Amino acid sequence: MPDTTFARHVIGLNYLAIGIENIGSDDMPLTKAQLTANERLIRHLKRKYPIDYVIGHHEYQNFQTTDLWKEADPNYRTVKTDPGDKFMNQLRKKLSDLNLKPVPQL
Repeated sequence: MPDTTFARHVIGLNYLAIGIENIGSDDMPLTKAQLTANERLIRHLKRKYPIDYVIGHHEYQNFQTTDLWKEADPNYRTVKTDPGDKFMNQLRKKLSDLNLKPVPQL
């Protein structure tokens, strides 16, 4: 999708999030090539937009108690496991020079 199109990809944060879709699963972890592609894409997007956070799908619920959270259906929640802590830790390490904000803790 164009980066100007609204999508429903991250519960509670759709109105301000840019989603990056990766193909993988718990049984098929994301690859080093995907890690590199994510890093490059996020750096490109950061030059275009004021990005404060980079989060994994599995981390969206950590924003429920922040002012950023806007979900019209208070019962709409799903359990996500992707892309996982290992991938996100590696990605954040590669992006550390961007001084992104840490994900809030529940």
